[in-house]
Amino acid sequence: MSEDHPGQDSEEEDRIRLSPAVYPLLNPEVSASVFSAVVNLLVELRVSPVPPLAQPVPGRPGWYSAPLSRDVGLAEYYVGDTELGNDGPNIYVARIVISDDWPDF
Repeated sequence: MSEDHPGQDSEEEDRIRLSPAVYPLLNPEVSASVFSAVVNLLVELRVSPVPPLAQPVPGRPGWYSAPLSRDVGLAEYYVGDTELGNDGPNIYVARIVISDDWPDF
């Protein structure tokens, strides 16, 4: 994680990285519905890099899109290779788009 977002031990890197475009959705001013949907996605990715509702992005090997819970929006992310000893593949969450129809964003 970036130095702008403390709380991550620099010696132990998380296998899930977030694009700077995703950080505003983890801000305290964001509605609880959106915040919980984003956190739920991160938990799902930790359990399985390709959750049941995720779909491959055509023409982009290793890239997937997955809906957020409660149809809040859609996430696009990349699943990379696993190095020996890691707890799973490296994942880069590139962007999350919140639906224009979502009432409390």
